[in-house]
Amino acid sequence: MFEPLLTQPEILKLDHHSRLIVTLHESTSDFSLLQVMNGHIGEFIIVSICDDSLSVMVRLHPFLSIAVEPSNADVTTLLDDRTPLTRSAGQGWRLFSALGISPRMCASQLREGLFIDVGCNSQAQFSIVQSGMWQIVPLEEDNRLFHGPRELMRAKALVARAVQHELNTQELLLEISELENVRSDLTAFSCSELVRRHPEISAEVTKLDAQLLRKKQWLSRSYNQSVERVSWQYSANHASKHELQTRKLEYYKLLSTTAINDMVQQLIVDEE
Repeated sequence: MFEPLLTQPEILKLDHHSRLIVTLHESTSDFSLLQVMNGHIGEFIIVSICDDSLSVMVRLHPFLSIAVEPSNADVTTLLDDRTPLTRSAGQGWRLFSALGISPRMCASQLREGLFIDVGCNSQAQFSIVQSGMWQIVPLEEDNRLFHGPRELMRAKALVARAVQHELNTQELLLEISELENVRSDLTAFSCSELVRRHPEISAEVTKLDAQLLRKKQWLSRSYNQSVERVSWQYSANHASKHELQTRKLEYYKLLSTTAINDMVQQLIVDEE
């Protein structure tokens, strides 16, 4: 629904037969794709074309990377199910997920690598290998361009952030505080006139708030467990190392003489 935040443009120089490989960063969760399924995740514009090479300006989502490798595929001789998109200089296309495909499946293909064959003569041809999950849409046929409000973009970014299980107590508290601030801004935005006039935006706000609430509940539960437990591998009533040392000192104090205890206490007073 909203135009995603893309990276700065990068110029790629491709040979007559090349293959683009779009991959998802390993540290990115599948929730990232869930938030951008209604928008494009990449934009490609032809800068120049020669008989044996072309230049393409590429903008991708920050959680994606792109590589170029030689290819033996002849894009101009593909069958009907992989009819290539033909572009000339100044024209471009966007990369969208196919309708009805789950984000998990799209993410799985991106982790393995999404292959796009490229060919050129007087014009450039693009075709997705195994195109069932993704599709390329010409710029002039894309009518879904929309810049979303800041509150929605922040909420989507927070929901899409990968869950980190190794956070300590202070980091968890910081995550909870950030989430509460975003939810507060989203609640104020839901009362604006813009949301009241557009039911689809109101529904989007409701879904995001529910996702943020579930994430807050998980963070709060993790925070409470981190405060109660010394370590995740022990139960909540497991005695910590500090507690064991305190018990040992108490036993030493009971077994030693009064004079020794007084001497130890005096040494502590002198150190202070």
